[in-house]
Amino acid sequence: EDLQDPYGIEFWPEFKGRDGCRTPMAWVADNANGGFSTTKPWLPVSSDHLGKSAAVQEQDPGALIHHYRKAIAFRNAHIALQSGTQTDMAVNGDVLSFVRQSEGENILCVFNLSDYPSDVDVPVGNWQPIGGELGAAHVSADGKLHLGPWQPFLAIKAK
Repeated sequence: EDLQDPYGIEFWPEFKGRDGCRTPMAWVADNANGGFSTTKPWLPVSSDHLGKSAAVQEQDPGALIHHYRKAIAFRNAHIALQSGTQTDMAVNGDVLSFVRQSEGENILCVFNLSDYPSDVDVPVGNWQPIGGELGAAHVSADGKLHLGPWQPFLAIKAK
């Protein structure tokens, strides 16, 4: 009875529509509307969403919101990631690599795009690892990158 999505209404119950992913943002966990509104919103806020509200996430050091804040700060700290050009793109199995370049800054970006660990050679050059705060890999003693599932490696070219 709360459905609003025309497709959900038309094709119920085979297709339940998009309403479940279009509900209001839950900002707090301690009221029925999740802090979204003081009146009944167009779609209800599921009680399942209240435990994942922004206020609850702020209190959890491991919450994804904190990772995204670090990633945004990291990007803002490097002009090559903001507006640089992209060169040297390569794919090796499930590993994607490229270099972001701007005047005075080159950043090597390597990403394992799989659920399985990958070992790759570090590209030639004087690359200094960065991005540890984002969980980026480091060069191991054997001179290789041992990337965990979905793990990046980021490095800046030393001058």
